[in-house]
Amino acid sequence: MMNNEINDREELLRRYIALKEQAKEIEEQIESLKSSVFAVISDLQDETGEKQVVFEDYVFTVQYRKTFDYPPQIKKMEEELKAAKKEAEASGEAILKSDNGFVVLKKNSERA
Repeated sequence: MMNNEINDREELLRRYIALKEQAKEIEEQIESLKSSVFAVISDLQDETGEKQVVFEDYVFTVQYRKTFDYPPQIKKMEEELKAAKKEAEASGEAILKSDNGFVVLKKNSERA
């Protein structure tokens, strides 16, 4: 491998790591703002009576996602279905739709 190719690879990996670290920091900042932004948008909707809040070139809306806690018999059915799926995968009855590769980046605990 030529020295230039090694440098290009190293630079690519360094850039990827830097961007992943930035993305994590940005996501943490966004998470810390979400409840305040939700409150502001809800207040503005109440004040204006509008479902959408237009700010500069963006439109904010509030949406709700319901979550449910199911009775034990349904939870049991879910577990049975998961087990049946695993069994079908292991036996070859289930047909593989896709097998997509991806990169996982973790801090090296031996060097940290």
